[in-house]
Amino acid sequence: MPTITDLQIQKNNKTRANVYVDGEFCCALEMLTVMKLGLKIGQTVTESRLKEASVDSERSVAFDKAANYLARGAKTVRQMRDYLAKRGYDPDVVEYVVAKLRDYRYLDDEAYARTYAELNSSAKGARRIRQELISKGISPSLADRFSAEDGDSALANASRLADKYMRSKPRDLAVLQRLQRYLLSRGYDFDVVNAVVRGYRSDDD
Repeated sequence: MPTITDLQIQKNNKTRANVYVDGEFCCALEMLTVMKLGLKIGQTVTESRLKEASVDSERSVAFDKAANYLARGAKTVRQMRDYLAKRGYDPDVVEYVVAKLRDYRYLDDEAYARTYAELNSSAKGARRIRQELISKGISPSLADRFSAEDGDSALANASRLADKYMRSKPRDLAVLQRLQRYLLSRGYDFDVVNAVVRGYRSDDD
């Protein structure tokens, strides 16, 4: 039966060890995996045991990568899946890490959608927030739920953006057309945008 003949801590990464079986390099494992599975020099190992160690090690590394990614800011489940997949992790490992993160509530699409909508509602209309949430992997039903905005709030937010946009600008037709396009690009409905633009035309009249 194959025997572990050496365990060498890597020079450039003290958290990983190179495992040698029958005098030949076999694989590199996280030290946590080596200790958890009780691997040591002179121990006989089966192929399944080595595979278990390799999978456990890959999960550990992938989880650390995911944690570092989350440290930069909240992520959706799809964003995390894409991030790990692009780094070459096996689909089973990706799903294992995602499931762990969801259990720990580090990944929560509902909380993400709620926070994103709250942070952006003063500068973006419901249509744009919905599109952006879906593009980040939020389901259409959640995007609809958290991007919804009543007409009064939408009008107030659009008017505030328009006031900032129109500062020091003439209120001629060309400028008002640009204002209309600007507000539409921010995701406000056509009726809301027209109401805001009509207000400037009335003031000008």
